[in-house]
Amino acid sequence: MVSLNVPYLNHRSRATWIPRMFMLLSLTAFTVGGNAETLEQAFDTALQQDARLSASHHQVAAAEFGLAAAQGQAKPQMSVEALYNRFSDEPSFRVHISPLPATVLPFAQAESTLLHAGVTLPLYTGGRLTNAAKAADAQLSAAHTDVERTRQDIKLSVAEAYVGVLRAQRLLELADSGVVTLTAHLRDVNAFLEHGLVARSDALAARTAEASARQDQMRAATALEIAQAHYNRLLGRPMTTPVVIDDLAQPAVHTASAPQAPGTPAPRAELVGLAHQADALMFQSAATRAAGLPQVVLNAGYNQLQNRYLDKEQLWNLGVGVRWELFDGNVHRRQADALAARAAAVSALRSDLESQIAFQVLAADLMRQESASRIPVAATAVEQAQENLRVSRDRYQSGVGSHTEVLDAETLRIKSGSNYFNALYDNVLAVQRLKRANGEL
Repeated sequence: MVSLNVPYLNHRSRATWIPRMFMLLSLTAFTVGGNAETLEQAFDTALQQDARLSASHHQVAAAEFGLAAAQGQAKPQMSVEALYNRFSDEPSFRVHISPLPATVLPFAQAESTLLHAGVTLPLYTGGRLTNAAKAADAQLSAAHTDVERTRQDIKLSVAEAYVGVLRAQRLLELADSGVVTLTAHLRDVNAFLEHGLVARSDALAARTAEASARQDQMRAATALEIAQAHYNRLLGRPMTTPVVIDDLAQPAVHTASAPQAPGTPAPRAELVGLAHQADALMFQSAATRAAGLPQVVLNAGYNQLQNRYLDKEQLWNLGVGVRWELFDGNVHRRQADALAARAAAVSALRSDLESQIAFQVLAADLMRQESASRIPVAATAVEQAQENLRVSRDRYQSGVGSHTEVLDAETLRIKSGSNYFNALYDNVLAVQRLKRANGEL
């Protein structure tokens, strides 16, 4: 990584800069020692606590229960019933056999109980239960793909926050160096002013530039605090937790090749999930349409009726029932057509998503290549800007250069340093986004 040095500090400037450098070196030593958090560790932490992933797992559990329920409809259903009944009078027959007088013969008690235990088994449903089970299984598969999609989305969010912290740290270091440089220059200008070698306007301009640099420093410090708070939130930590992370901007990263050629993305979880959703809707359509076909059911049971007028109070029964709705106002047919139309809509969305993914892969790969190309150019610009600042300060201290040359040189150094860090971390982020576009994150 390019070193952004601050040249030509006098002894007072060094007194301010050395403690800060010692702090940065301590942080670097802490990082090299292996205690800094890596991106993979951040992924693991975020995935363990993220509520979105937990919600996706609950959706999988719900789909598993739905599949079990759909499969259970084709299994025997056992039920037990009990009924207590009391009439105002005993139910009776009036019998009149001429020439005998009319006679009343009771056939049931006024008070009775009925116990029934039965088993029902669907024998034929026209494919209604089979398609319902297939639809539930497709929904379960879609729920699993949603877990994978959520997992990769979370990892990309963490990667963006991780790179955001690294970028903010480097920009703060750059802003710190700007303050140190302009503070040292202000001392030089004041020293020349005391000896009457420069105009007072030079001192005013130097003081203004130094104050502006301090404002940039404060803005950079605030941006770093915000980036760290966002990173900690994604990892489920208190937002004020100190952040010490490993720097991803290594040569092996920004020169890495694309995981996959642009324009040929691997099947992503989103595409697979939409395919499963379309399948589920088609199976639901078939199940709904089958509800209008004959439904054949086998019934078997045991009955016990408390009635002293019966010869046997305990009876067994076995029967086969058929139910066929010959006309239902086209309800089932229209419901099936609606589900089929929704399946066609999901399929159309999947086709559009395929195009979007191909574009995402292409754009991410172009950004990766572009940022990788910017890095060496920006690094050269940093070195030239540093040398330009050194020459400008030498000329000013020798009395042959102007005050504005030093300020312009420092502005150029800050801009070139910012361009370098942006190119560096744009490349790191582009690699992560390319992995996400290919479904490999």
